[in-house]
Amino acid sequence: METLTVRIERMAPEGSGIGRVQGRVVFVPFAAAGDLLEVEVTAAKPTYLRARILRVLEPGPGRVMPRCPLHFDPSRSGPACGGCDWQHLDGERQLQAKRDIVADALKRIAKTGLAPVEPVLPSPRAWTYRNKVQVPFGRAPDPGAPALAGFYSAGSHRIVPLEECPVQTDLSVRILRRVRDLAAGLGWRPYEEDTGRGWLRHLFIRTNSEGQALVAIVTRDESLPRGSEFVREARSSFPQVVGLYQNVQPLRTSVILGPVWKRLWGSRGLKERVGRLRFICSPGSFLQVNSEAAALLYDQALAALTEGGRAFPLAFDVYCGVGAISLWIAGRTGRVVGIEGSRTAVQDAILNARANGVRNVRFLAGRAEGLLAKAIREAAGPAAAVVDPPRGGLTPPVLRGLTARAIERVVYVSCDPATFARDAGYLGRSGLRLRRVQPLDLFPQTSHVEIVALLDRT
Repeated sequence: METLTVRIERMAPEGSGIGRVQGRVVFVPFAAAGDLLEVEVTAAKPTYLRARILRVLEPGPGRVMPRCPLHFDPSRSGPACGGCDWQHLDGERQLQAKRDIVADALKRIAKTGLAPVEPVLPSPRAWTYRNKVQVPFGRAPDPGAPALAGFYSAGSHRIVPLEECPVQTDLSVRILRRVRDLAAGLGWRPYEEDTGRGWLRHLFIRTNSEGQALVAIVTRDESLPRGSEFVREARSSFPQVVGLYQNVQPLRTSVILGPVWKRLWGSRGLKERVGRLRFICSPGSFLQVNSEAAALLYDQALAALTEGGRAFPLAFDVYCGVGAISLWIAGRTGRVVGIEGSRTAVQDAILNARANGVRNVRFLAGRAEGLLAKAIREAAGPAAAVVDPPRGGLTPPVLRGLTARAIERVVYVSCDPATFARDAGYLGRSGLRLRRVQPLDLFPQTSHVEIVALLDRT
């Protein structure tokens, strides 16, 4: 393959560094802005190249030594962990690059009146912040060796064995190591993606700020060989575990979790405190993976909703999950209607409202595409909407619903700058002006960034 020397100019939304060689754009994973690199081309497309680092000839001003020994290092042989793509950037450069990515997405994609992009709010904790981890299992190259458990190498499904992880909690890592040993002792065969054979696919762990955990094994079918031994050993090894589950994913797919959850023992969910509120979250329900930074996110959503002293008689919380934002804004809103596709999450949301003594909220289980339009038609006066969609952004029916005259303000929470910019452009052309964009760093050491944006009807 072709070898090039390239100077990295900036960071791309998907985490790579971007440089140019003889007019050709080059994307280089694990690069830093300012790096001068010797790279090897791995893919040549009509409009760009992809390359991997052979040597760092001159480090950029933000390059640092990664804390994790599994992070990419061109001087080390073997695959690198793909879990964190920016550990080689210092904290200040990570924040600046994330702001630039958001601003660039708005400029290229939104194509409407641009709002200022505020400096990124940092996470209160840069390490050991993740409260959830999903670890794949795989067959070891040596037939006599234990199963592999770790994270996939960047751009592949090759498992890099995990012994420590600086962004996960210590409890999660210890549970992983113990379950890996238990799986070997119980004779559980790891799943093989290439053949579809095997049984144990993933390990799912959620932890909370009180040092408790909920654990699930993800399997190919509903069988559970020597299941009582697993439950007994897991409980004995970790008194911090409050619930054990089995999730069944029978499909040959990269989607980790399947539709069936079986409780093996213990609590129906894990309790967590975020700021002033308490939540219970079932294993399949969504809750932000960075609990301390989530409080900043919800504060920003509330500030956007009430900016200018507005107090809406009605607010919709679309894709509300376990009701976190609904409950956060309820004290400053006449009433809140939460809409969520997962019935289990809605059950959690109802319990969370009761636990926090919040009475002016109502939760609807079903697709936002149908429920939002119906709820807006029934609105008696002006309303606001908070939306927190999946990475793919808002669907066309939801976008059309938000353009109804009754919706005077939209607070858009997003984890993907590109789909947010696309949707902000549509809403802007439909009479909702983008006024403010606040990025937050919920995912330190990675290229991911969260956004809270305010759009007002003009």
